[in-house]
Amino acid sequence: MDNNRRFIVLGNYFGFVVMGMIVISFGAIMPDIRSTFDLSYEQGGLMLSIFSLSYLLNGLLGGVLSDRIGLKKTITLGNSLYVVGLLGIAASNSVWMLFLGIGITGMGWGYCNTAINVLINEISDGDGNAMSLLHMSFGIGAFVIPLIFSIFLRLDMTWQHMMAFLAFMALIALILSGWMDIPRKTKSELKVRRDKGKRSWPMMLLFMGILFFYVGSENAFSGWMVTYLTTAVSFSESGAQNMLSTLWLMVIVGRIVSGKVSRSVSPATLTFFMSLGALLAMLLFIGTSSPYAIGLSIVMVGLMFSGIYPLTMANANSIIKGSATSSAIVIAGGGLGSTILPYVTGKIADTWGTAAIIYAIIATLSAMVILTGINRFFAKKTTI
Repeated sequence: MDNNRRFIVLGNYFGFVVMGMIVISFGAIMPDIRSTFDLSYEQGGLMLSIFSLSYLLNGLLGGVLSDRIGLKKTITLGNSLYVVGLLGIAASNSVWMLFLGIGITGMGWGYCNTAINVLINEISDGDGNAMSLLHMSFGIGAFVIPLIFSIFLRLDMTWQHMMAFLAFMALIALILSGWMDIPRKTKSELKVRRDKGKRSWPMMLLFMGILFFYVGSENAFSGWMVTYLTTAVSFSESGAQNMLSTLWLMVIVGRIVSGKVSRSVSPATLTFFMSLGALLAMLLFIGTSSPYAIGLSIVMVGLMFSGIYPLTMANANSIIKGSATSSAIVIAGGGLGSTILPYVTGKIADTWGTAAIIYAIIATLSAMVILTGINRFFAKKTTI
């Protein structure tokens, strides 16, 4: 790997670290934001859904932009929006300003997520290990942000200081993306891939469905877990934050392992068994009040969640490679799930309590098991 290519890969891995910190920060600071603005559970869910809806719409637009203006400009634009949105959240003194800042930050998430996934998938030629390392980087950011927030709290700093810190991290990612030398694809290359994508709609829709239920479940669980543990199971806030960090630590470990295993076991098989494992772990989580059993279930959830997104993207490589628009359509499944499910679970919590959130997640994981099973069936049939 030459120096330029290494810089592109490592720079975008850092971009995913920052992305993980930003995305998970809203779950970590949700109780504090709700307290500051006196938000109901439904309004808290709406906040997460605005973030995710902005991600969804701009993730799709990011695919079109990447094909038209190039991956570098799209990634740079996304990082710029991060900085503006996070500073807006930090300075907000009303709910509408808070929601506007969250919407702008979601735009940055959509552009960066689509363009960076496409870039690494193309550079690695759909290698499951490379994609797992990319999403492991997201897990690193998600793991450290609750710990950082705990340190901020001990220093008598607020969630606003956290947003300003994240804006600074996004600024570093912006500078790195501006230095990258990423080549543009030719029009003929884009046309070939768009034509191939048109012939692959059934599989694209299947991958969209898998990401819909996975990302929706992951966002709902990580977004509401701290609230659930502090209200329904009587965890301390610091204890609940540690559980959230444990979840993402296991995601990091799992992505390292699943990336290596994907070189000898097909991504379709791995995603099916990891989906099934996540469902069983969530059943254990809701079925116990023991702190030790809850900790074990969170470890299991993190390990099982870890490989589903990157391996699904690697599995889809043959039908999306070379077309950022096709990639964005598949990724939009995840954006749609992360838009709908956090809001729905927040509304459910207002009506039936926070425990109902976990039952809703169990339902979505059951649907994901069915879809990954269908994908495994077609993958095995294709190789016979």
